[in-house]
Amino acid sequence: MLENSTNAMFGFSNSDISVSSGHTSHLDEVLPQSMYMVDADGRMVRWSPWFRDRIAGFSDAEMASTDFLELIHPEDRALVRQRMRKILDQGVQDSLEVRIFLKGGPAFRWFLLMANRYEYAGHYFITGTGIDITRLKNAGMAMTLGEQRYRSMFEQADVPVFITDTDGALVYVSPAFEKITGYSFSECEGRPFTECCKEIEPGGASLSMFSDVISNDFNCRAGEITILKKDGSSCYVELKFQRYHDNRTAGAIGVLCDLSQRKRFELLTEFRLELLQYADKMSIDEIMQKMLDKAEKLTDSLASFICFLSHESGGVSDCILSSSFRDRMGATSRSGEQLPFDVMPFLNDAVKSGRASIVNGYPEQGHSDVSFDHPAIFSSLAVPIIERGNVVAVLLVSNKRTPYTDNDAHWVGTLTDLVWEIVLQKRAAQAEINHQSVLLQIQKMELVGQLAGGIAHDFNNMLGVILGNAELALSSDDLEASVEENLQEIYRAAERSAEMISQLLAFARKQTAMPKLVHINEVVQDSLPILQRVAGEKIEIELRPCGDDCRLHIDPSQIDQILMNLCLNARDAMNGTGKIVIEVKRINIAPSQYSSGDFRLPGDFIMLSVTDTGQGIADIHKSHIFEPFFTTKAQGKGTGLGLSSVYGIVKQNRGFVDFESNVGVGTTFHIYLPLYKKHDVSGADNGTVSSNNEQTTILVVEDEPEILNLCQVMLQKSGFKVYAANSPSEAIVIAEENSGKIDLVLTDVVMPGMNGVDLASKLLTISPGFRVLFMSGYPADVIASHGVDNPLVNVIRKPFTFKALVEKVQESLAVE
Repeated sequence: MLENSTNAMFGFSNSDISVSSGHTSHLDEVLPQSMYMVDADGRMVRWSPWFRDRIAGFSDAEMASTDFLELIHPEDRALVRQRMRKILDQGVQDSLEVRIFLKGGPAFRWFLLMANRYEYAGHYFITGTGIDITRLKNAGMAMTLGEQRYRSMFEQADVPVFITDTDGALVYVSPAFEKITGYSFSECEGRPFTECCKEIEPGGASLSMFSDVISNDFNCRAGEITILKKDGSSCYVELKFQRYHDNRTAGAIGVLCDLSQRKRFELLTEFRLELLQYADKMSIDEIMQKMLDKAEKLTDSLASFICFLSHESGGVSDCILSSSFRDRMGATSRSGEQLPFDVMPFLNDAVKSGRASIVNGYPEQGHSDVSFDHPAIFSSLAVPIIERGNVVAVLLVSNKRTPYTDNDAHWVGTLTDLVWEIVLQKRAAQAEINHQSVLLQIQKMELVGQLAGGIAHDFNNMLGVILGNAELALSSDDLEASVEENLQEIYRAAERSAEMISQLLAFARKQTAMPKLVHINEVVQDSLPILQRVAGEKIEIELRPCGDDCRLHIDPSQIDQILMNLCLNARDAMNGTGKIVIEVKRINIAPSQYSSGDFRLPGDFIMLSVTDTGQGIADIHKSHIFEPFFTTKAQGKGTGLGLSSVYGIVKQNRGFVDFESNVGVGTTFHIYLPLYKKHDVSGADNGTVSSNNEQTTILVVEDEPEILNLCQVMLQKSGFKVYAANSPSEAIVIAEENSGKIDLVLTDVVMPGMNGVDLASKLLTISPGFRVLFMSGYPADVIASHGVDNPLVNVIRKPFTFKALVEKVQESLAVE
């Protein structure tokens, strides 16, 4: 009865089936299926011959005692037991893919088991069929393995990959996609790729490339774009699209290549070429500001500045802000605007270590004493600039949207290195230009000095004629008042002109001087009364004397002239109200203290400083202040010879001048004069003056007729007997005619045919015993070059007055 029932359950009947061979057989013996029935305990009750022979490999007797679970792979038994219990308890139909041992194992095949519950005589049985799916299973596993392999490649690759459907919705993104964009797969799934790979430029190229690939117009499209990441920062990438399909998805596959490193390198290369091209036209501050702006762009930072360090104070000497930082602070456009807070806490690590310092999180703002208008610093990268082993400056970029990395430090360090190299080159070029400018300035001033000395002779001759004739005319007793006034004006104008010539000669360092040993404190102290009168009552003059032995070998009148010119300039700079400080001190300049470009000699010096509280000297005028005739005063208010004559006097005495001045603060001039040393003294013997002019015969020799006539008249009016000769040859004739009768020869030094010294020597052989007095409008060095041994004693300088000539003649006659 059971057999008939199970046969019916399996769809069989006991009737014979006719086959083509003419034999009869049951269908279960023919079909290549595993048909079976087990009881509630899992024991085999019924089985098909194919199951028995091909799968179990047992006899019928062995099959009757076989537990069905023993035929199942051990890893699948628990699942099969669970499903069998479900079928028995719930009466449901179920299917399951399991591994069944072939003839006891270890070989097995995959079967799809489909089973139902069967009830007979109050007992439950499970009937089922099994279909061999090993080939299908292996093909599916191979496909799954391939999919896993490719997925593993995507998961482990550094290149971001994403897959979209034909509408552009994301169905997959690799982990690298999240690293570059910030979006995870859960955030991207189902969203358009343009939302998670958003271009900064509106109407970008990514959507066009996607459309071309989806429409099969192009198999592959690629382009470089800038995308906006989840954190708001930007990233420069190359995007590639290609048509994609698998058994589940049709659409496009996209690949992102991060071009940030290449873009940074390109930016640095372009920036360096730009700087090299325009560095000559830009100041160092402008170059540094461009560097700051570029550093912000390289690191995607919001603010930056560079601070230059002062090794003397241990702090910051100057700061330059980026354009964005200045704008956010509301600062002025001046590049050297100081930061309104102490920046050293942000720079200390970089300064101490000499390496880049990264801080990606400050407590609150990172500094408690920050001005309200200063943007908070939440993160920073500080990169030191090192020169000759010392940190000379620190560049700081701050507030990057993402944490700073060593890669940022590398690129900013590379940027500072290439910019600082250009800055050093520019500094060297500027130093060379300044050096050449100083040399040209010195050469120009020397040429002006030579010109002044060369033309002084002609000027002095003309001024001598004017002064002499004016003086002679003024000596008349019957002059009308108006005529006398006019002559006085002529005389005063000639005197002022003679003073200008004297100042020009002082500038040229060719003025005749009478040096002697003086104590600088005494000379300055004696000058104070007249300096105070010149400065005016509203200007206070303070003297700070030298406390050491401060002696000089100099003409005291030159000190007076220096102080007078400097105090006059100070008075004008202060508009008649303020304070002048005159300070004298002894200093030593070491050979290593100054470079050769400063043109300052080492040694012991007396420094005479004059400081005022005036308006200062503008930078545009500083290189010209010692030039003759240069003045910033109003028309008619100055000759422009004051500082140039100071310069000449100082140079004549082997010293040098420098100054420091700031607009609106004041000016200080420093005069450096060599300290007295015994070998500097070169004095001259001074004789007594005799006033006895009677029976004194003077031979005057002068090639300028006007000067010759004037000297003759002047001397004759003083009681001297005068012979006049307008050439050396004529003087020789007169000497021969009056041998032994000549007491003094007054001769010009420079004359055509024979100079005054040679003429005096010639005349001494003809008429011995006379004294010689030279006269000249040339500077002292020219006189000395013509053989005058002591130009400080036996020379009278043109132009001279009636009184000066007579006194000098009497002095020469009285010399023992």
